[in-house]
Amino acid sequence: MSIRIVILGAGSATFSGAVVRDLAITAGLHGAHVVMMDVDESRLGTIARLAERISDELTAGLTVTTTTNRAEALAGADFVINTALVGGHDTVEAERALAERHGFYRGATLHAYRQCLFFLEVARDMERLCPEAWLIQSANPVFEGCTLMHRLTSVKCIGLCHGHYGYRHVARVLGLELEHVTAETHGFNHCVWLTGFRYRGQDAYPILDRWIKNGADRYWAEHHDRDFRDLHLSRAAVHQYRLFGLLGIGDTPRFAGWWYGTDLETRQHWYTADGGFDSELGWAKYLKTRAQRVATIAEAAGDDSRPITETFPPKLSDEQIVPVIDALANDRPGIFQVNVPNRGPVVRGFPEDLVVEVPAVVDGAGVRAVAVSDLPAKVVTGALIPRWLKCETLVNAVVQRDPDFVVQRLLLCHQAQSLEQAEALVDAWLALPTSAAAKAWFSAEPYPRRARCDMPTAATG
Repeated sequence: MSIRIVILGAGSATFSGAVVRDLAITAGLHGAHVVMMDVDESRLGTIARLAERISDELTAGLTVTTTTNRAEALAGADFVINTALVGGHDTVEAERALAERHGFYRGATLHAYRQCLFFLEVARDMERLCPEAWLIQSANPVFEGCTLMHRLTSVKCIGLCHGHYGYRHVARVLGLELEHVTAETHGFNHCVWLTGFRYRGQDAYPILDRWIKNGADRYWAEHHDRDFRDLHLSRAAVHQYRLFGLLGIGDTPRFAGWWYGTDLETRQHWYTADGGFDSELGWAKYLKTRAQRVATIAEAAGDDSRPITETFPPKLSDEQIVPVIDALANDRPGIFQVNVPNRGPVVRGFPEDLVVEVPAVVDGAGVRAVAVSDLPAKVVTGALIPRWLKCETLVNAVVQRDPDFVVQRLLLCHQAQSLEQAEALVDAWLALPTSAAAKAWFSAEPYPRRARCDMPTAATG
């Protein structure tokens, strides 16, 4: 019987194409049945054609079906990959514009509530339709979403992200050979810290220190017009290192410090000439690049005259999704960076029902977090605790069905000037047609907690 792998939000051709390509070059998953589910039926035809061509060219024997019905997709699933952005980028941008009109520069991540409500719906469906399946949470917010699902459902959920690979960029800029570099990062998703950084068996932080002293100013001057996604050795990242004592990795340089993003001019100082990934200039470039990539993939999917592997070369992506599925399905042990409950606790000082991002052994027996070193007090108090507070406000907004927690989260933002400002934004947001589900949710009784299944995540020595 073939493995049934469901991709929710499969209309994202770039992501789904990469997942299918990774499946097609993973021998242990050949013959799998891939179910593409999306509410946008027009996109499903393109991605199905793309997936079939990848499978044929790489002789992977994958079968592909599409559906707009989530229950139909989930029935009997072995693995569910949730990559959906509810409402799409247009809805997110409309909410961002609303927040900016209320004084919150670059928005207030209001879409995170809509996302978490959807995640909970998916998890509840899985309890009913595929209770033994693994949920691989890829869509953001991974931190809040996985914490919510683990607290309220019995679903076996792992959050995955590729941000921890940012150490590779650091190593390349420092002139280190990647095959001789080892790294350990942990914390919360999008707030992870380089706790171990070694080159040829020796601590590599002194190499970073020398680069900061002798090469950083030249790098910033010569690369100021570099890719807006170049974060890991930006002025913000180096300043965080000096402030907290460890280098932030992945998206950490974007978020661990509100003072880096108060306005466009400030962003342009701390990041790149376009203000980095989250500025109005950088984000516009991201959306444009994304649209171009989608158009390229759609054209390639329909062009039988060229191998589709020209668009998706047959090599594994940096996403851990397929290797994790292979490890679980075929008992192929590996160590992966995962988001799982803090049982043990693995990261000391935080509750066990809070999801943390840590290395873990993954195999046929499940997921077991590996013991990690303690984080410095400056990281814990200056970065992790503030991030934890924001997580709890979002999770409690959903659990308690209480929009006052949305107000609380806004008041934790440095751009909040008054209680009235935050309350006015929440009222305006709930009045949007796209917030109908959230408005209905907040009008009902608190959500019941359900007994969860304790999947193995205890720390190992």
